[in-house]
Amino acid sequence: MNVNKPENAPLSLKILLCDDDPAVPAQLEMSLREYFNVKELPQPEYASYTSPKVMLEELCHPGVPHPDIAFLDVEMPEISGIDAGARLQAQYPYIKIFILTSHADYLDDAMRFHVFRYLSKPLEKARLFRNMDDALYQLSVDTRPVLIETAGKSVTRSAQEIIMAEAQGRRVVIHTLDGSYESTQGMRHWESLLDIGSFYRPHRSYIINMKYVRSFSSTLITLEAPGGVQYPAYLARRRCQEFKNAYMLYVEATR
Repeated sequence: MNVNKPENAPLSLKILLCDDDPAVPAQLEMSLREYFNVKELPQPEYASYTSPKVMLEELCHPGVPHPDIAFLDVEMPEISGIDAGARLQAQYPYIKIFILTSHADYLDDAMRFHVFRYLSKPLEKARLFRNMDDALYQLSVDTRPVLIETAGKSVTRSAQEIIMAEAQGRRVVIHTLDGSYESTQGMRHWESLLDIGSFYRPHRSYIINMKYVRSFSSTLITLEAPGGVQYPAYLARRRCQEFKNAYMLYVEATR
């Protein structure tokens, strides 16, 4: 699994920068502009704030473009970076949030809402660039449209709205965040289509999205949707170690 593919980045991006020290967003924007120049990618829209409250209020205005990436200082007045990040993620499921701090005490809180990266101050430019590679690739995976053909209609969902594909006899059912669809395409089609990022085939009858893995044993993987609905998927014994390795790589890539 390769997560360093900035060439797959979305063409239009908005990046939020929020720190109560105005020098931090200014310096960070300079580094990010350098990153996009080096990668020969279009410059995003940058929005800098010294108040998370103002940032969240402005995002509520009609017509404001949705943010794709946010860099948030952890200690800010009125609202912490942790709380602001959780609110952003609730409103924008695909946003990639970077928490910035000079203290490691907040790491557990940051990880509770699946922060994309936790970066220590002062920022190291090389590390920032590597993490931006990962963020842009993951954005391209998360937002990639996937067409699901059924006997009666066609629906489009983003890749990260797909929990798993399940073969049920001759049928293939695609389980998504908003329901399940019986696909007219077979598992071979879905294995090829979902050969991206977080997807893995642990058994001939299942292709799972590792984002939703809740737990696993030597023979069974349990996936859980945000609402708490769980989906079981068999794990072939011969693929047990391979799956563990792939899952560990996935977890490491999203830290």
